[in-house]
Amino acid sequence: MQYRWALLTLAVILIVGVIAIPLSSLIVVANVWFMLGLVFLIGSAFFILEKGHLFAGWHRRRRKGEDPLPEEKIAPRDVATVKNGPIIVNRYAKFCLINAIVLLGLGIFLTL
Repeated sequence: MQYRWALLTLAVILIVGVIAIPLSSLIVVANVWFMLGLVFLIGSAFFILEKGHLFAGWHRRRRKGEDPLPEEKIAPRDVATVKNGPIIVNRYAKFCLINAIVLLGLGIFLTL
């Protein structure tokens, strides 16, 4: 089962939330789940953008006191093929997306 860690993390978060309901209110727990879902959503966006080759084709600037770097020409076609590649959703992004979708859904459903 490849999503074992995501489901285990989700189960722990939900159990802690269910235990916290008698200590606080249902709305507070739903708000916390919603905020955790947003954090997981930001994490998944980070992991997806990490593999996006956003900085392909950039040159490194020479710092003061360094030897001059050789002029290297990067073909625009090579940069374009790297940047226009498919979107890669790795296992960390899937982990965050699974948790984000469930927690956001529960947070919205419980506050209705």
